[in-house]
This record gives sequence, C-alpha cells and structure tokens, in this order.
Amino acid sequence: MPEVTYRTTMNLPVRTIWDFVKDMDHWAPMLTGYQGHEVQSETDSVWTLKGDVGILSRTVKLAVHITEWRDAERVSFTLTGLNEVVEGGGTFTMAALADEPAEAAPVPAVAEQRPGPWKRFVRWFFRAMFKRKFGTVERQALAAPAVGEAASHLTFVLRMDAGGPTAPLVNAMLEPALLPAAEDLGNKIAAHLEAAHRGSAG
Repeated sequence: MPEVTYRTTMNLPVRTIWDFVKDMDHWAPMLTGYQGHEVQSETDSVWTLKGDVGILSRTVKLAVHITEWRDAERVSFTLTGLNEVVEGGGTFTMAALADEPAEAAPVPAVAEQRPGPWKRFVRWFFRAMFKRKFGTVERQALAAPAVGEAASHLTFVLRMDAGGPTAPLVNAMLEPALLPAAEDLGNKIAAHLEAAHRGSAG
C-alpha cells in the first residue's frame, strides 16, 4: 500500500495546533483537489476530491471514519472509496519539541535509503507538475524559538491503495503523487497557524 509521511515544525504549542486540526472544517478546504465534504457524525464524513494521478483524472468520493482520537496528540482515520475501488487511512500526530531545537525547514519525518534514479525522476516529475498546477505555499523562515516559546512537530501520514484492473498502474504512481499533496497540506496548515499567531501577537 503506497504510504507517504511528511513532518513540519512550528514555533507554536501543541494545543494551538490541536485546536485547529481537531475540526476538519478548518483544514478540509486546504486539501489538494478539494470539492467538498459532508459531516455525518462525530466520527464519520464523506469527502469529495478531484485528483490527477499521471494521465488519470478522477473525482473520488471517500468515506472517512475516525478510529482514534487522543486529545492534543493524535488523530487516526480510515478512507474507503464510495465511487472508486480505493482504501487507505492516515494520522495527524502532534508532539512538542521540548528542549530539542526547532529545524530551519520542514523535513521528511522518516529517513529512508536513497531511492534509485528512476524513482528520483518520478518524484521530481510529480513534484514539478504539482507545483506548476497548484503553486507552492510561502512560509516565513523558521527561526529558533524565543525563550519561553513552544515549538512542535505536526506529522501527517497518508496511505492509499487502489483496487480494480488498473490497480498496479495507479499504485505505482500514487506514492510520488501523494507526497507533494501531503507536503502541501502540512505547509498550508503551518502557514495558516503561523500567520494567525503573528496577527495575534502584533
């Protein structure tokens, strides 16, 4: 099952991040290809996304079910396709850096072996296409936190697995296509919260 992980750092307390992330109405419109969502209960909703995976363009309806809800720490969810054969899930995890210095820029959460030339090219291609179509999120450079100022990580993990006769082709393209989308969502959330924090501090 294709899976991507993206982590970003903010000079904000975990509680501030949690108060934003816990309400999907806050960040749902930030998703790449967002068309709309309908909340059905505290744990269930239906999302409509339009996405391009290589030469394939699809509007997908996904049933989202929250499976874990740890206050100010973690949200886990499953995804089930309603009009396409696809399933998956993901997590948002928040953690304070405590005495660990904040990083100067967002970094991948999990180190991995250097991919081969073909995989690097495919990743570059999808990232370039994503940037051309959707642009990039501008964030101010992250300075070291001031004395007494909190710093936190927000980590986003997303897994998706396509089924049906085109599954091998779609799954081969999902990982490099999902990574820039995960980066985009993480950076949009961070940019929004950082701008709100600067506004309240000003």
